[in-house]
Amino acid sequence: MENRAEQYYPTYTFKKRDVLLIEFEEAQSIANSQTKLYGQVANILIAVVTVLIPLFFETDKGKSQRVLNIINNNSILFSAIIFCFGAIIIRYFVELQKQITFNARKVVTLRSLLGLDYGTIQLTLPNWRVEGAVNPFAIKFFTGWFSFGSIPFWTLTIGVNVIWGLSTFNKSPFTFNTFLNEILYVPLFWYYGNIIITLFYTYIFRTNLNDRHETNYLHFTKALTRVFGLRLVDNFEYVLYRAKLSYIELDRLQVKYDSLKKILIQIEDREFEKHKGISFKALFRGILSQFRFFRRRFEYIKSGGSTITMQLNRTLFIPSNQNRLKRKLFEILFSIWLNNQFSKEEILKMYISSVRYEKGVLGLANAIKYFFGDIHKKELSNEEAFFLVERLSNITSKVKWDRIKHLAPRTALQIEDIKLERIYKGLIENGKLKEE
Repeated sequence: MENRAEQYYPTYTFKKRDVLLIEFEEAQSIANSQTKLYGQVANILIAVVTVLIPLFFETDKGKSQRVLNIINNNSILFSAIIFCFGAIIIRYFVELQKQITFNARKVVTLRSLLGLDYGTIQLTLPNWRVEGAVNPFAIKFFTGWFSFGSIPFWTLTIGVNVIWGLSTFNKSPFTFNTFLNEILYVPLFWYYGNIIITLFYTYIFRTNLNDRHETNYLHFTKALTRVFGLRLVDNFEYVLYRAKLSYIELDRLQVKYDSLKKILIQIEDREFEKHKGISFKALFRGILSQFRFFRRRFEYIKSGGSTITMQLNRTLFIPSNQNRLKRKLFEILFSIWLNNQFSKEEILKMYISSVRYEKGVLGLANAIKYFFGDIHKKELSNEEAFFLVERLSNITSKVKWDRIKHLAPRTALQIEDIKLERIYKGLIENGKLKEE
């Protein structure tokens, strides 16, 4: 249990298991009660809409007819009130859904800390529900347009649209002025109102059920990937959580890698602090570097022109072995989103702690272990930092001395050739690298 807790929740501490168990039971109880409340309120809402709509079809004289006459005489005002009331109710359901999700995630997290893992029993207990999940991020705020959680949205959207249509059908919004009514009469006034209601409710419901780093721009970009047939990882939030956890682990192990940050920016992305995730200058240079003529003329190294942010997107979200042009396009689109979600320092840390330094060696912690051994309180020298940065963009395990001589002058930090050569020679002798 301790190993699992340290691995997934390294900053969480507790002294007594009994206290953790009590918290787990309370979170589970709250999640269950909120789910029941959500269902009960949804049922009440359906009942209210079911009772309200028939008023428009009531033909018997009496109280119902008087209510109907009042509604007909003030149809625009009545519809506007219903519209606003519906928006408030949707917002309430959104907040309730978020509370249910937070508590469900807490249940899964505490279950993991207690050492409970259902394993293969997930064949009967689905791993995307609180009953069988081991990953809290598998439980999402928005579960789909046709899921149980979306019932209030559909009830209100359809109900308010029907009420609006019955109240405003064949009526002009300018009935208060005969002249305007004749000139500006809009036969489809009710139809435009239905469109506005639907779009507004959809925006309120979906936007407010975004996860921590989700945005409407991200949803649109993901939809484009489906159109272009590009595969992505399933759960962006979980991937980001693991990436942030990786650099937290470096801090916990007291690894000092400031020199690597500086060399990385100087070699890979000099305008990193200035651009907004994309450097069109670097992209253009990357295109030119594909041609031998320009590589010789301008001393370019063959590259894709990706910024650090673009490379991080490719590493985290876009599986390899796909069309390079498609990947590059969506690296650019996702970089705009990622740059708005995190600070430059966070992006740099996630990059360093997540990217590949060698075949099967992902992240700085693993790279230090693989190449240099002990990681605890490790302070990277300038030569070690340069070596690791050079390995980032080298997709083979071969040492290319010409490439090393070309990259070394790019950094302002002092690099001693003898020490650097010793690092490469030692790893070649150990069989971890091959000399080209």
